[in-house]
Amino acid sequence: MTDILAVIPARSGSKGIPNKNVRDLSGKPLIAHQIENALDADTVDRTILSTDDDEIAAIGRDLGVEIPFKRPASLATDDVPVIAVYEHAREYYAELGDEPTYVVGLQPTCPFTTSSQVDEAVEKATETDCDAVVSVSEVTETHPYRSYTLTGDRLESFEDVTVHEPLQRQDRPDVYGLTGAIFVRHRAVLERWDNDDFALGEETRVVVQSEAEALDIDTPFDLRTARALVAYDGEVS
Repeated sequence: MTDILAVIPARSGSKGIPNKNVRDLSGKPLIAHQIENALDADTVDRTILSTDDDEIAAIGRDLGVEIPFKRPASLATDDVPVIAVYEHAREYYAELGDEPTYVVGLQPTCPFTTSSQVDEAVEKATETDCDAVVSVSEVTETHPYRSYTLTGDRLESFEDVTVHEPLQRQDRPDVYGLTGAIFVRHRAVLERWDNDDFALGEETRVVVQSEAEALDIDTPFDLRTARALVAYDGEVS
């Protein structure tokens, strides 16, 4: 039985970086890093690749990941939320009588995630029976207290944040943002998803990533940054 299902979503289209998922990083396709993380994680029972692309599928097979289906074209467009891809995978196994308890979404554009972080997220989910566990990193450079909107070229306070006096960096409360690298969702949360929320349920726990671990490759600059980090550290870790 598949209790913990890891799903790696990788479609063919990419506006920011053409063929992004197969671009080289540290001598291997970008997508290979998250596939290896999932396969190396002790807590994951089954890892699958959800793709509409034959080249990506071939890379996945060479790495030993399962590809039980070709992703429907209706789930491979720019405007489809990735949650729909995870729900599709849950439904696929539910119809086979092998519905997982938790679905682990691993974003292939976050190569600096580690298998130990995947294990930490899954263990936190199963031990607490929470609705979801997500990866986050601390917000530093664009703290909400330093965020504004623009009316023309006029600076306006962000209406959801009320600050009566300027605060030095050390005096601001710590805040965190989703990195997008890891999402562990209980099957009930996915089943209830109404296409209008982020499918995190009512109780969400976190795994904290460093700034480097949280890097999400979406633009050519992000890819250059990732390659620079590899050149500096010598490996993707």
